[in-house]
Amino acid sequence: MSTIMHPHASEPSPEAKRAFLERLVEVGNVTVACAQLKLPRPNVYYWKHRDDDFRRGWDIAMAIFQEQLTQDVMDTARELGLGRWRQATDEDGEPVLDEDFEAVMVLDVSHVDARILSKLIDKRVSSVDGPAQTTVNVSNTVNASPRPMPKLVRPSVTEHVVDAELIAEDAEETEND
Repeated sequence: MSTIMHPHASEPSPEAKRAFLERLVEVGNVTVACAQLKLPRPNVYYWKHRDDDFRRGWDIAMAIFQEQLTQDVMDTARELGLGRWRQATDEDGEPVLDEDFEAVMVLDVSHVDARILSKLIDKRVSSVDGPAQTTVNVSNTVNASPRPMPKLVRPSVTEHVVDAELIAEDAEETEND
């Protein structure tokens, strides 16, 4: 597979590389960053392939963008009152602690309508053609066994069973009168 190269791809200015990486941190999308800077996409991929420092910068830029995106979505959800903080637990249900033995808290958005989360992400991820079409599936079912239900027992009806019996304190008085 051959790489199409712009005539200046082999000798980019350090400013062009820096500008691209800065834009990549802001938008998180190679196509958008190239379009905004009027750089041919093949050039930046060529730079990435040939320059180890640029490749590391690219990876760092994308990691920073992802962290910012996650934080933006969480902040927006928190501002809208969509999430709730809960203590993180491991696979055994034990609390997760940080290096200072403090409880690790996570924002739980499992009870939030997935359409809201999808819209929040769409507003944060840009593309050349407009907002991204993101699908978020949130499962908020809890796999717990149902509580045991009480058994309703109907006693068998026999001739010797008396449902009710009237007891009067003054039964002797009524018979003597």
